[in-house]
Amino acid sequence: MKGILRGAGYFILYLAITVITQIAISLIAGQVNNNLLGMTIISGVITGIVLYLVFKLRKKNVKQEWSMNRFAFTDLVKACLLAFSFSNAFSILTSDMDIENSKLMAASAQYYSSLIPGLGMVLMILNLLIIAPAVEEIALRGIVYTRIAKTAKPVVALIVSAVLFGLMHFMAGGIVLVIGATITGLILGFLMYRYKSLWICIIAHSCANIPNFIEFGKLITSTGMRASIVIAFGVVFAVVLIRILKLKKSR
Repeated sequence: MKGILRGAGYFILYLAITVITQIAISLIAGQVNNNLLGMTIISGVITGIVLYLVFKLRKKNVKQEWSMNRFAFTDLVKACLLAFSFSNAFSILTSDMDIENSKLMAASAQYYSSLIPGLGMVLMILNLLIIAPAVEEIALRGIVYTRIAKTAKPVVALIVSAVLFGLMHFMAGGIVLVIGATITGLILGFLMYRYKSLWICIIAHSCANIPNFIEFGKLITSTGMRASIVIAFGVVFAVVLIRILKLKKSR
C-alpha cells in the first residue's frame, strides 16, 4: 500500500506541475488555442526537468531509480511492433470519432505554420514523438510503476500506472481516448516489466503516437478494407506478444 500511495503522490505532483506550468504560460502568452502546441511542449520540458531535479535533490541515482537500463535491439523492435500495431488498429477503429484535443492541436499546428511554413509539423513531431513520450514515460513507468513495484507485485504496478495513464487523457479525448490510453498503458507497463528499461518504453510510446500523423478516415473509406487492416494489425500484435512471452519463458 505504501508503494501505491507513493506512486499516486508522484503522479499528482506530475499533474500539478504540468497544469500550473500550462496556466502560467497561457496567462503570459494568451491565445490558448493558437498556442496550445507550443504551450504543451514547453510545459512538458519544464515538467521533465522538475521531476529530474526532485530526484537529484534527494540524492537519488536517477538512472537506477527510473530503470534507464540498456536494452537489446531485437527487444526494442518487438516492443515497437507491439505498441505500433495496437495503436494503428485502435486509430482505425476510432477514425470516425471526433476527438476535441486533436482538432485543437491541428489548429495550433496550422497557426504556427502560418507564421513559418512547416513549423507546425516540426512542433507536432517534437511533441508527439519526443517530448510527450519521454515525459509521460518518466512519470508513469519511470516513477509511478517503479515506486509501486518496490513494495507490491509487478501486476499491481502495471495496472495502477496504466489506469492513471488512461485517466490523464480524459480531458484530451473523453472516454474513447481513456480506453485507448489505458490499454496502451498496459502494453507499456508490460514492456517495463519484461525488459526493465525505461528507454524501451519511451521509444515504444513514440511508435504508438505515429498513427496521429495518419488520417485513416480519409485514407480508408471501405468498411471491408478497414476491417482487414485492423485484423492484420491484430495478427501482428498477437504474434509479437506470443514471441515475447515465449522468450521470457525460455529464459
